[in-house]
Amino acid sequence: MKSYFTYKSDLLNIKQYTYYITYYKYNWHKDIEILIVLDGTIEVNKNGVSHIMSKGDIILINTNMGHATMAREPNSIAMVIRFDPIYFSKWIKDYKNIRFTCISDESTKNRQEYKFIYDTALEMVNYMGTENSFDTLIYESLFHKLIGGLIINFPPEIIPNNDSNNISKNDNVIRIVDYLNEHFRDKITLDDLAEVTGYNKSYISQVIKQNLGINYYEYLTRIRMREAIFALTNSKMKISDIAFANGFADVKALNTSFKERFGKSPSQYRKMLIHSSKIESSNDKDFISDSLLNSFVNERFETNGVPETDGRQKSEDNLNHHIANEVLSISDDLNEIIDKLNGISLKIK
Repeated sequence: MKSYFTYKSDLLNIKQYTYYITYYKYNWHKDIEILIVLDGTIEVNKNGVSHIMSKGDIILINTNMGHATMAREPNSIAMVIRFDPIYFSKWIKDYKNIRFTCISDESTKNRQEYKFIYDTALEMVNYMGTENSFDTLIYESLFHKLIGGLIINFPPEIIPNNDSNNISKNDNVIRIVDYLNEHFRDKITLDDLAEVTGYNKSYISQVIKQNLGINYYEYLTRIRMREAIFALTNSKMKISDIAFANGFADVKALNTSFKERFGKSPSQYRKMLIHSSKIESSNDKDFISDSLLNSFVNERFETNGVPETDGRQKSEDNLNHHIANEVLSISDDLNEIIDKLNGISLKIK
């Protein structure tokens, strides 16, 4: 399955997957994450700042950085590449503290440095999930090429170690978020949160705002929206039943929330849902089909005038010739990138 792929080798631990962005969910992990919007419009919040992103946009989320995503329209799709920062340990002593700043917007997404990331990530898809050793070699080489380009175009910084403070703060956020996730159907006030968590009300407001970019009530509303969208997508429940089952005071409150965030009513949203995949839980990811993923790859390369690189459409002789040329080309690029990486690591040290 190309829409979810994992790759492990030495210091490499890569997850690359493509899925429908739907429900609002707060995440926090040690991996570095590159998110690429393939279709639709989504909202990404990282470190308390919200970004509206559309097709072609790219954002990098650093290790141990709290973040959340939510679709702004149905059938929004993103590709994610996640990898353990231990990958950098061969060159950079303080690899745990490496920080990138890489985020595009409408005015920058077509710049070469962002198109490079977009194109390389999609090209990697052609070499995922096969038993061909050449494909494995090319996939890893393309990953090195991707990271080399990232370092050259978006030079990282080494931030002083404050992991303990960040982890403590994230633990507090997660404790609050977990309570809201579990009790979103109830009427919850700041007083309730203070009593349950043991934090004072001003601290709760501050830590939620700083990490999620929204106040606690907006987060609670988004949790309710997440569950309502799940019900719209995966059940035939009446809109009124969905509203009452997920903490909204009435149907009007649900309609208002939908129109504020999506510009349409729940019934209009339900009609716009194209894909029919059903998932068991609102916490699950809904991965796209391999055929749809391949269509994104082919569309991108055809648009750029680059021939398709799926060797399974070629004869065996042509495939071997293609792979040999590809390996030579990537090896040349990789050697150049490693030289630059070593130079940059010396400056960082």
